[in-house]
Amino acid sequence: MGEVWLAELQGAGAFRRRVVLKVLAPDRRGDERLASMLADEARVVGLLHHPGIVAALDYLETEQHGPIFVLEFVDGASLRTVLKIGRRHAAFMPETLAAHIGAQVAHALHAAHTAVSRDGKPLNVVHRDVAPDNVLLSRSGAVYLGDFGVARATGNAEVTHPGTPKGKRGYMAPEQAIGHGVGPAADIFSLGRVVSEAADVNCGPALRSVIEKATAEKPQDRWATASELAAALLHACPPPSDPDRELAQWLNQYAPEALVSRQTSPGAAQRSDPVPAGRPVATPTPTRTGEQRKLFASVPPPSRRLLKIVAVSAIAIFIVLPLALMRSAARGGRLLESAITGISALAHGDLRVTSRPVEAEVYVDGSLRGMTPLLIDLPAGKHSVRVGSPRMEHWRAAEVTVKDNTEHRLDVDLSE
Repeated sequence: MGEVWLAELQGAGAFRRRVVLKVLAPDRRGDERLASMLADEARVVGLLHHPGIVAALDYLETEQHGPIFVLEFVDGASLRTVLKIGRRHAAFMPETLAAHIGAQVAHALHAAHTAVSRDGKPLNVVHRDVAPDNVLLSRSGAVYLGDFGVARATGNAEVTHPGTPKGKRGYMAPEQAIGHGVGPAADIFSLGRVVSEAADVNCGPALRSVIEKATAEKPQDRWATASELAAALLHACPPPSDPDRELAQWLNQYAPEALVSRQTSPGAAQRSDPVPAGRPVATPTPTRTGEQRKLFASVPPPSRRLLKIVAVSAIAIFIVLPLALMRSAARGGRLLESAITGISALAHGDLRVTSRPVEAEVYVDGSLRGMTPLLIDLPAGKHSVRVGSPRMEHWRAAEVTVKDNTEHRLDVDLSE
């Protein structure tokens, strides 16, 4: 429905601050339904004040770009990206850190669930999209909950058909998945799934017990509040003395690629509509020639010297590697086997899992990956897959060999 941009807020003097702009996609501008959703999100997040919630900074309505929601910039990566990169390096997050992340998100959820409007009336906020994509980890080890785009709250315009579930399959509570009314218990269920994915299914019995109660089928069987869930997580897995530092070190050691800043878009047309007084958000500034810079910076062209270095390196690899492998074969093939193993470790393929009925749990190598239908990125090689429904008590197991750059399909019938 929209686009997200990294921009710079400019104030008087030398004041500068990186911010995030959430806008409608160019082909969706003028869509009143989506504009209403963005306005609702800005209104709700603007009323939430908690260090674990990505903060709202401003909201503008412009003629050229449509509505613009200005948010705090978190310098880091999503939990999903971090876990994905970690697994590629065969690194699993310690359960103490997974429980710490879950507790921080639970505190943020409790703040949202108990928030009130300016006149003191309950907002009745339910996030409805608690998933690894929306849990952000900063490079300094701070934990944030973001994206209230489909949140339910008092005063929001309901822009979809009644009974239409909102959220991500695999993380939605049972009552949410079938389109019934949801409350804070639905967010508690989703967070339980997130912690389970981060901690891996091989976590200790104390943490497993907390997760099982959070993800109970009936809302009344779950933790009464997100605050209670936070306390239970910290009791089951006492955090390190400095959890932010420990988390930052783990990120830098096992998922450094997630913390690399990149520009991925050539930018947009320069802005011509005026900015309301006193709200200097991402305004263009004059260049030395007096021309106006674009609202979003363009990607600089790659260095010719860098391209030459890359080309020469590639040629060297293609020449040297075969020679090294030929020499290793003469020595008994040990180096050849090592090289092939190293190359295979970098290879990845996709596994698409479907089931009848849908929404079955999928475990890969003992780790819960989500609910069917599901597309999973996996390292090349053999993997143990288990698909089933705790409610139906039907399970199927299979061994799948994943090949590089290939999509494999696994269809499981649990109705028999």
